[in-house]
Amino acid sequence: MGPVFKVKRTVSWFLSGTLAAATVFAAPLSGVGATSPVTVAQAQSVVAVPMHVTKGVQKLVKLLPELSSRYVVYGGDVDGPGVSGVVVTFAQSAAEAESAMDDAIFDGQTGELLRLNLTSKAATKPAYPTEQQAKTRALAFVAGLQGTGTGNTYQAREVYKNKDLLTVRLVRVLNNVVLDDDYDCLVSFDASGRIVWFSTFDGRLYEKVSPSSLPSPQRVISVEQAVRNWQESRPLELVYLLPIHNHSDQVEAKLAYVLKNGIITQQHTGSALDAFSGKRLVTKNTQATTNPSQTINVTGTGEKWVAQTEPQARDLLRMLFRIETEKLPLFIYEASYNDGPALRYFIWGNFGEGVPDADKISRMATFPEGSSNGEQRHLLVTDAKTGELLEFSTKVNNPQWSNVKTNKKRDRMEADKLLKRLAPSGSNQIQVTEDGDERYTSIIADPLVNGIPVYGINQSVEQGMYSIRIDSWTGTWEQVSINKPASVKYPARSNALKEQVAMTRLLQTYPLELTYIHQPDYKKDTITWKLGYDLSFRQTRSHCFCGGEFKVDDTFYVDAITGKVIVNE
Repeated sequence: MGPVFKVKRTVSWFLSGTLAAATVFAAPLSGVGATSPVTVAQAQSVVAVPMHVTKGVQKLVKLLPELSSRYVVYGGDVDGPGVSGVVVTFAQSAAEAESAMDDAIFDGQTGELLRLNLTSKAATKPAYPTEQQAKTRALAFVAGLQGTGTGNTYQAREVYKNKDLLTVRLVRVLNNVVLDDDYDCLVSFDASGRIVWFSTFDGRLYEKVSPSSLPSPQRVISVEQAVRNWQESRPLELVYLLPIHNHSDQVEAKLAYVLKNGIITQQHTGSALDAFSGKRLVTKNTQATTNPSQTINVTGTGEKWVAQTEPQARDLLRMLFRIETEKLPLFIYEASYNDGPALRYFIWGNFGEGVPDADKISRMATFPEGSSNGEQRHLLVTDAKTGELLEFSTKVNNPQWSNVKTNKKRDRMEADKLLKRLAPSGSNQIQVTEDGDERYTSIIADPLVNGIPVYGINQSVEQGMYSIRIDSWTGTWEQVSINKPASVKYPARSNALKEQVAMTRLLQTYPLELTYIHQPDYKKDTITWKLGYDLSFRQTRSHCFCGGEFKVDDTFYVDAITGKVIVNE
């Protein structure tokens, strides 16, 4: 007996027999027993199920015969996370059709399998396949899904255990050269040895690519030459990494060698080399810094900016930002997020009646109807435990612009004065980047300790240990934030391994590998292929190269004290 289809949207199902029909239909459930085949003549409001989905299920059932006796529930379109298409559910019986957990997602246009998720079976005596058996079976499964004519071949690379699943990572290969990360497949086995999970990034498993359309690898430089060029390019940067911290607690910085220019927003690492010239690989999508930083010396006053009470908060705004708040109502609100430090919010301004204090923070820039032009609101955020300043921002309702023209030089002088009052006492080296636009001047400042830049983990490019934003039309403060912990213990630079040693350790873990790297042009919807020598991290680890642009990429780095390669997945 073949799978039984059911359409959730119409609460109907049918028995498709051997799934050999040219078109799949669904008929109302009323009056139909689980063992009674449904004919089109019986159908009231017959609903057509896409034929390509039927073919996709047929192909999957041939590869996994255990699904042949299942009831197939057609669930329609799904969008993410991570994959979009149409979903079907495999139920043990018609009674379980609505609650079944086993499902698969197929491409909405072609019916090709994108993701499979079956319930794992417990085993008293686990019977996982051996590493070689898992690779062989995973390759056979992927080959069966592909069919013939795609021109793709796959290599089985990493085999790893994750909870109760054994997973094989498969990498696409053309012209005996691996392709970058967007095209990998993952196949997982449960403790009974069944295939229970499959995924293919972007669905490119089924893309037809002609090997002759790609750059030929025949005239590339040797791996040995690539390694020499890679080392000569000095791809690593020594930095201090600050962990996520409570502002009031002392934290210990990590001394680390990170890859310059990172890998998060690129199709290759920042150290990849062009396989023909041996020079650093630069593509149209490489993020270049348009505003280079400069290092300045700041003599800090060592002033402590603390506000735990209303009078202290008013004094802080007056002394640091020259803002008087006596005529504005004040609201004080405390909260903590994600196990972080408790924060105290001082909120000045008129918000209208009935607005909870917790909502005033998000409504800072939204003034109620009837508010007068030039009306101001101020927000001061402090550590609830110590009262130390963390953030300040101001919002103005339809401000009356000053007759003074935009003056970036004035803004920079004001920012420098503020940095002196925020920095620790004595001489401080600070790396400053100017950002912003015609209206706003944005100053992003990060300290250097022992000549080494200090960055917070997951710190975005828009953030600094000190961030200052000034309205250039009026010369007033827009926002100031301090992300630097109150106390940091820094390992001595002399404790760090030599850069050459760190490069060697990294290459031992992830040797350079010849790789086809795709360069997308999103406007033209085209892809250009490059041949490059890149670190083999992408071919040996599971990772999502996506998300925000970080100031320093810690996806993987070398611990500068121990020489261990650290991977964050």
